[in-house]
Amino acid sequence: MSRPDDIPRTGRAGTALGLFWRRWISDPRSVGAVVPSSPALTRRMAREVVLRDGEAVVELGPGTGTVTRALLKSGVPEERLILVELDPEMHKFLAACFPRALVLCGDAAELDRLLPPEWRGRVSTVVSSLPLLAIPLKTRARIAEAVFRVLAPGGRMVQFTYSPFSPLRNAVPQLRSKRTGFAAFNIPPATVWRYTADAGGGKASPRSAAT
Repeated sequence: MSRPDDIPRTGRAGTALGLFWRRWISDPRSVGAVVPSSPALTRRMAREVVLRDGEAVVELGPGTGTVTRALLKSGVPEERLILVELDPEMHKFLAACFPRALVLCGDAAELDRLLPPEWRGRVSTVVSSLPLLAIPLKTRARIAEAVFRVLAPGGRMVQFTYSPFSPLRNAVPQLRSKRTGFAAFNIPPATVWRYTADAGGGKASPRSAAT
């Protein structure tokens, strides 16, 4: 869980932790976690991020910005961060906390439509905190397909899960997946996965196995 010093305050919105609990009580399935991600997990995810010249990093499901702050601490410039959050209250909170980032409100499965045209094909890494195992298989496939339509050649997707198995293994089998980290002291313990489109890391549009 984030330390008090890491939790931003934004007037009426209160603290990130307060917002997290309000949204969890309102709709636990949409939040997908019982507590915010631990510093150990967010650091492991940030370590997997690649950012090349002229490209951006997209974060899916940033919630209250726990992973976002780890990305910033790792050296990702705020103005090259694009945050995609479905929950309107969390979207408003993120926009106040990260004013130099592009904060979009919408469905990750529509990422290729949500993203401004100038950033399509210019994304180095997509970092996802979405609760994929709580999402239907067909929707997981749509999310992955949308991600790989906006990634630049050699781009990657980074996802954490509470399962020991890849949450995309039956959704888009064409993806190359690699288990890159394990945060044992997260609540619950979490595994980090990295996905690329093919052996050379080149750009592709994987087809779903769930159609």
